[in-house]
Amino acid sequence: MQEPPADEPAPVTLEWQTAEEAAASERKKARKVFLRPAVIRANFKTRLLPAVKRFLGKILTRQFFLALGALVLIAALVFGGVKLYDYSKTAYLRPYIAKYGIEYPAGIREEFCDDYGKDQSTQGRLVIEDSATDTLISNKSVAVPDKGSTVLKDQHIRSVSLSRGNLETCYADPADFVNASQKVTFKTLFGDEEYRVAAAYYTNINPDLDGGYVFPYNACGNMTKRSFKSYLDWVKNKSAYRTGVECRYDDYYLSINTPATAEDDARFVILCVRVREGEDFEKTTKTKENKRVLKTQAYYDERGEVNPFRFAEHWYPEVYTDAAMTKTKRLSAKDFTND
Repeated sequence: MQEPPADEPAPVTLEWQTAEEAAASERKKARKVFLRPAVIRANFKTRLLPAVKRFLGKILTRQFFLALGALVLIAALVFGGVKLYDYSKTAYLRPYIAKYGIEYPAGIREEFCDDYGKDQSTQGRLVIEDSATDTLISNKSVAVPDKGSTVLKDQHIRSVSLSRGNLETCYADPADFVNASQKVTFKTLFGDEEYRVAAAYYTNINPDLDGGYVFPYNACGNMTKRSFKSYLDWVKNKSAYRTGVECRYDDYYLSINTPATAEDDARFVILCVRVREGEDFEKTTKTKENKRVLKTQAYYDERGEVNPFRFAEHWYPEVYTDAAMTKTKRLSAKDFTND
């Protein structure tokens, strides 16, 4: 085979590129150049640093620093104001904390600070206009069966026992009830609760007089709906008159009992319903006589009468025992004490 003459160039292979491919190739070359350390340093000094200086020169003006200072001042005032407000809300407690050396519940009203300092079981004051009752209430006055619930909690039914009081003269007779204000106020440590007297009745506290049974007049806690209905039925049957006051399951109740004077071995009880939020107190102006009042078996035996309630099942409350109100327990006689 004959070799080509020496002065002839070697064959060249041509590779064709599109415009897009050529532009991409140029950008790639530029990036390689730009990423070289020497180029980076040069660009930083000649381009980036001057640009940053120009930008900062535009924003870091006197007006900027004035605005920044104002924002810092506002933030400090807000933070300090919150702290000052929190301090002012509890400042009234400091003399009592120093005096009694105890911690007070947040939000307690100052009128109860001395009482609470002397006795931490203090729950508030019970004010009954009609009987001129204004008495301090503590956990010693409150029925606390089963789980140790206290009157502090927003229970469905709360029960208070008073050692004295003239509730009978105000509410035992229907005419006296109509003439009374029918208002009861429970002044808790944190606020006032207003109640209406919804029922008044006598109840036996000697089990020997009623076949071993004592109606749980001091029941309290969060009852089930069915148990509450039975409770209301018993209260209505034991009452000498109907007040017409509406009692719903979703209402809150306060039961108050005192020693009875008109009957032996008995307590006189009033059941009060809390005035609903957004409603005004409304006094009852008429009542209806209950012609068949539930009495003890001994009462009917003494008179030779048949007890119309002889087949009634002895009632004990079924209460919720957990905060979620999913677990219940039916209480029994051993859960109650009869004063």
